[in-house]
Amino acid sequence: MPLGNRPMSGLQERLYASREGRDYQEAVGIFNKEEFFNQIRPQAQKQIQTRFTLQELADRHSPVLRQKVRAVVLEMVEGSWINLPKPTLINLAEELVNDLLGYGPLEPFFTGEMAQRVTEIKVLRWDLIRIEIDGKEMIATDENGRPVKFRDEQHCRDVLEKMLAPTGRRVDLSSPRVSARLPDGSRLMAHIPPVAVEGTTMSIRRFRMDMTMDKFLEYGTLNREMADFLAACVKGRLNIIVSGGTSSGKSTFLNVLASYIPEDESIITIEDPAELRLQHSNVRRLEARPANVEGQGEITQRDLVADALRMAPKRIIVGECRRGEAFDMMQAMGTGHDGSMTTLHANSAEEAVNRRLVNMIQMADMGLPYEAILGMIAGSVDLVVQLLKDRTGRRRVDHICEVTGLEKRDTGLAVGIKKIYTWNPEKGDWERTKEKFTKTDRLALYGVELPPGVN
Repeated sequence: MPLGNRPMSGLQERLYASREGRDYQEAVGIFNKEEFFNQIRPQAQKQIQTRFTLQELADRHSPVLRQKVRAVVLEMVEGSWINLPKPTLINLAEELVNDLLGYGPLEPFFTGEMAQRVTEIKVLRWDLIRIEIDGKEMIATDENGRPVKFRDEQHCRDVLEKMLAPTGRRVDLSSPRVSARLPDGSRLMAHIPPVAVEGTTMSIRRFRMDMTMDKFLEYGTLNREMADFLAACVKGRLNIIVSGGTSSGKSTFLNVLASYIPEDESIITIEDPAELRLQHSNVRRLEARPANVEGQGEITQRDLVADALRMAPKRIIVGECRRGEAFDMMQAMGTGHDGSMTTLHANSAEEAVNRRLVNMIQMADMGLPYEAILGMIAGSVDLVVQLLKDRTGRRRVDHICEVTGLEKRDTGLAVGIKKIYTWNPEKGDWERTKEKFTKTDRLALYGVELPPGVN
């Protein structure tokens, strides 16, 4: 009898009757997955809570835990729906395990074989999910090529709530948008109605943990000479901005650059939300916090930069400058924290230093005249690395520029820059420009030499 001595539902009775002589295909045809999940999920949840401790269930990524839970769930499924094909039973059990331990239909993109390849997950609505693999976006499908989707809008909301539970963030009618860092470091941005017109939407940026400079070279993100040049600039404590468009790989690139920082130099990272995983042992990580329901307790990146200046770091890394924290970042770069780094959104190095940074510093509302802001940028930033995502989906360096100071142009005063490396679209390769790199004396203070041919 299905599930012990409990009374059978209408669906169970129909399926059970089919076992007693009704046509097998009819039994499969009348199967309703939604009804199945509604009936068996609470029972499976109770079984798991009975058989496993809270400590065991805390590590939902544990392969051992998933294997044990899968065995329990499969036993229940087989006991209830013996009329269905074995592959169907296994798939149902796996889907139920993903629901109980993970993120439902999104779980394979976090813990499955595709987890390391998927860099972005987009839930356009409950029945339409897209993913990005190796820079190319496509509709998410399962191992059989069928589109991956939630059971309904409520299921989508339930998974979103599960994602947010350990983060302390919330989403509801009074606050229908939320940004959060998931436990694995992924960045989540979600909206619900009425802001999201067609139902719950989610954008999840998966932060790859396996990226190194060697892999950048393998993927064609830059060439060896450029990699050696940037390594020298990091070791020589130049202040670096990594700029680029959305999804151009700024955070990942910054993470790899930071691996060149010597181990004896202390680092403080400041993010909102936190996603950097520096390959460094001497790191203190700070994360901004939004206000609570009462509108109290907000901690901004500006607050944390101010805190960091009192914590005696050698370098400060702001994951992304968006607003007034750019003013504090420029101050840190210009007052004894050489070798600091940050990222920002810009379409070119020129735009980064002469427009985006200027606008963000103005947001700090410090009353600085325009010329003083330009002087602050020119005196603080040494290098700008511009990234882009090209039409093929490849993320690569487009140009590397040295900041040369203030200069007078026909349009007025500006922060001067010159390209050291640039992408040549005709050759399909990078080239070293004829511009001389002038900060070799800065590098020499730390015993660093540029690779041959860069001077």
